[in-house]
Amino acid sequence: MAKRANPFIDDYVPQSKVHIGLKQFNNNEERLQKKKTLQMLFKGARKAQENGIKCSLEDNFKKDGLKQLFIGANGILIHTGQMVKENSSEALCKCGAAKIELCAYCDKTLCAFCKLVCSLCQQNFCSECSLYGSEDSAVCVSCYR
Repeated sequence: MAKRANPFIDDYVPQSKVHIGLKQFNNNEERLQKKKTLQMLFKGARKAQENGIKCSLEDNFKKDGLKQLFIGANGILIHTGQMVKENSSEALCKCGAAKIELCAYCDKTLCAFCKLVCSLCQQNFCSECSLYGSEDSAVCVSCYR
């Protein structure tokens, strides 16, 4: 049996494959922007060579490399202030005893009386970074679920 004729043949527009590249897609705008930027860069480089401008890296380095920004009272960075000098003496725990170890979570100094050992991971923690679990055993914040 033969196929029926298409009743919409008059409305049918034949499709044709046309390749449209990126250049044609955005009307060459992207290339024009890049071309203008490159022209400005080359023009500036030529101008620098004509004027004899020195471009050395030695002038860019600061003479005193020990500048430090400080956080002010209102949270804004300020350029003046003093660095806190680290004491060469032995660090003390918050209770005043000599330091033995550091908290594994917050790096506070701990003495033998202040340290708590986690019952799950067996690391040393301070009282702020650990919780008391069942049967009076300490559990650290990272192991607590």
